[in-house]
Amino acid sequence: MSHFSVRVVCDDGKPAKDIGVMIDYGWFGGTDEKRTHSDGWVQFHSRENKPGTIWVHGHNMGSHSLIDGKTYSFTI
Repeated sequence: MSHFSVRVVCDDGKPAKDIGVMIDYGWFGGTDEKRTHSDGWVQFHSRENKPGTIWVHGHNMGSHSLIDGKTYSFTI
């Protein structure tokens, strides 16, 4: 199964652990929500490479093409 990853770091560059990350696939696509691991990473399964909006810690990080193997990194 294909997947993409999100990494969250703090302003000081350290991994942000236990941070909520939500993927919003749109009106009919639903959502998927997970929490970052101690290394700041979280992995999601791609939904047929559909685009979606990434939310980190309640903040909209924009719409992205969530294709297989892609990684995204955000600072909070």
